[in-house]
Amino acid sequence: MFCFFQRPRLIAAAFFISVAVYFIFLSLHDDFEDYVKVPFISNLLPTTTTTTTPSTSSPTLIENAHTLPSADAYLPHFRAVTSLPGISLAEAKAGCTWNDEQGVNFMYGGDADWVKKERNDSELANHRAEWQAFITNDLMPYDQYSSRFSGRGIAVVAGNERTMKRVKVLLRALKKLNSSLPVEIHFFGDEVPPSTQKDMLAQFPGIFFNDLSSKTNIVQTGFNYYLANFQFKPVAIMNSRFAEVLLLDSDNIPAIDPELLFESDAYKEYGTLFWPDIARTRPENPIWAITNTICRMDEYEQESGQLLVDKHRFFYHLQLAAWLNNKNAAYYNMFLLGDKDMFRFTWHALKTKYGKPAKWLTSVGTLTEGKYCGHSFAQHHPDGRIAFVHGGLLKQIPNEVVKWQREERGGVYQAYKRSSVDERHGEVEKCGMQWDGGDYLPEERRNGTLPVWMCIDLYDVEAKPITDVLEGFESMFDEVGGYWMLNE
Repeated sequence: MFCFFQRPRLIAAAFFISVAVYFIFLSLHDDFEDYVKVPFISNLLPTTTTTTTPSTSSPTLIENAHTLPSADAYLPHFRAVTSLPGISLAEAKAGCTWNDEQGVNFMYGGDADWVKKERNDSELANHRAEWQAFITNDLMPYDQYSSRFSGRGIAVVAGNERTMKRVKVLLRALKKLNSSLPVEIHFFGDEVPPSTQKDMLAQFPGIFFNDLSSKTNIVQTGFNYYLANFQFKPVAIMNSRFAEVLLLDSDNIPAIDPELLFESDAYKEYGTLFWPDIARTRPENPIWAITNTICRMDEYEQESGQLLVDKHRFFYHLQLAAWLNNKNAAYYNMFLLGDKDMFRFTWHALKTKYGKPAKWLTSVGTLTEGKYCGHSFAQHHPDGRIAFVHGGLLKQIPNEVVKWQREERGGVYQAYKRSSVDERHGEVEKCGMQWDGGDYLPEERRNGTLPVWMCIDLYDVEAKPITDVLEGFESMFDEVGGYWMLNE
């Protein structure tokens, strides 16, 4: 088994998913779990505002569009983008020559319906025309909204009780790292009542709150009654009071002061930092042709537990990302994983390069009697240092096991696996899922029968002590309250 099954939320995108996998999927995406309120209504953006005037001159595509200094500087480039001839699915997928037998870590398996029966080009052309029409006719003008955001800060989407507990851990970690970045919490409706806000402000003065259901927001969104609300992330960025936004999941703990990212050469050049996920996008995926992009063999999927973007430069790009996550999300979520790859493919659609760290992610987890369980992703600063530890799978490990690891094994951050080709993104590292059932747990420490849980593994990589690359993280995690779940 390879990494096409490493994150169950991809399966949850399908309506007829099994109940068991669906609930594991929710646990992986803490920022959206338990958001069950009212049916989702797609009311993202006005449909009457036009920012561009048709031009009779031939538009020119700007090769290094990522260097453009402002949002409005992109408007001529967008006209060139929408004038490009559409490519077929056959043309798009020809850029990648992997197959399943090579052990490529695809996020979706060969049994996906759009793999077994490829989408026809007329369908893909229609969806390409939809987003191009949005870019041409319905963008909100930058100059009408630019006064509503300024400065730098962190935006977190949270709200239910468990995510707010994780936010407190994140805020304590930022304080311990002496970070001066202000923090903004985005929630929907009555998720964070005034009493909870008052309690949070008493502990962490200076944080801000924004209700995504408020009609005063720049971008409106609704609520999905049945599935995780992927659309909240791009909408939170658009509605943030910050111009330069670092989006963080509530279970993502910084290992260095994240303000250092804003000063990195990569961010200064590109105005963005997108971090890699563990898998690749299949060549047959319809999104390649829809965005007029040839499949790339040197590119991982995007992991949006952290994302950095400058709205002064990419106000229009972010509108398209939010539109894709709202207007036609039911379609795109059949082959994209909700919010995360919508950003990457928005930048592809608009022919704009994005910034990224040189290193692929590092797997972090436990090593018990020779058995490795990767439960977190360590993501890197562009200079190679570990910047974040995102505990996506840590949330599903049973409390009995977490408690035993903490008391008997020194904690849950014990070992790491890092690929030898982590800076050569065109090469493949075989990885996938391992199932752990706690066979090593002493009988007296078991609470009945433990369920199995999922772990990421890099099959051909030796596990090494975490102290080699991340000295003191376990003690910091403990100190800032990372084990809060053991007191529930």
